[in-house]
Amino acid sequence: MIKGTYVYYEDGKEIFRSSNVITKYGKRFLTGFLAGRDSFNSKTMAFGIDSTSATDTDTRLGFEFYRTPVEFGSTDIQTLNDITTYAVIYKTTIPQDVSGYITEVGIYPEFRDSISSYDSKFIADFESQLDWTNTPSISSGNSRIGQYTLNMSSDGTSAKEYKSNIQQVDLSGYSVNDTIRLAYYKQDTNLSNIIIKFYSSSADYYSVTITPEAGTGYKISSDILLSNLFLNASTSNVDPTNINQIGITITPASGTTTSVDMDALRINDEDTFSPDFGLISRSVLSTPLMKLSGRQVEVEYRLDLGF
Repeated sequence: MIKGTYVYYEDGKEIFRSSNVITKYGKRFLTGFLAGRDSFNSKTMAFGIDSTSATDTDTRLGFEFYRTPVEFGSTDIQTLNDITTYAVIYKTTIPQDVSGYITEVGIYPEFRDSISSYDSKFIADFESQLDWTNTPSISSGNSRIGQYTLNMSSDGTSAKEYKSNIQQVDLSGYSVNDTIRLAYYKQDTNLSNIIIKFYSSSADYYSVTITPEAGTGYKISSDILLSNLFLNASTSNVDPTNINQIGITITPASGTTTSVDMDALRINDEDTFSPDFGLISRSVLSTPLMKLSGRQVEVEYRLDLGF
């Protein structure tokens, strides 16, 4: 039996550990690795903010925000009372300049055999108010990625759009099965919807509408298929190879004012890929790890081998 556990250290001291679920892809990959068919020379650990329960069908983290190479691997063989245990240990470090509210962690082979070269990526992290029209205010205390969120509100009578120029994004190679997700903090119950627009020019854009969950607090949208985005174009002239601006429209319920803290917007490459290169294991932390800027955390993935 193989059992995986993530162990977290600060200043060389263990602060806690979390058990994992080895995925179907992980079991296939580890079988191929033991048979000498697959290479495990390089690997990465990823960290995210989603708290959805781990299952063996997971192919990625729920909402990844940081990934780093595994620095080294080693073995741990111990004998106690004539009983010998065997383990493989992989370690990495989350550096000082990374901050976030870590609720999930996973390990991947570094190579991902994607159908296209259009990988998962952040579209916006909502850290700087200077990038946006209508100048949203900086907010702290509700972020899970980085130190700040941007507070966007309506004027109480109609929808209000905030726009930001971004580094050019090419959407043309993403499939209709790829997805986008938005992480945000809902301040009140007056929010009717959030509209996300991807502009190639001021008049040409794709858009998608997010209906928020009930209640207040931190929310992560469900997966939004790019098929829904591509079908909703303002004109026939949208250039998917040259998305250079995004818009976030906050729509209040009639006659009310609403306020939302925006945290992160990302695109997930969901293309079919070789099962040998999927997520090997995923762990959801029972107690979130508050990774503050200015300190580093070491993470160890311990794979116990039950021979």
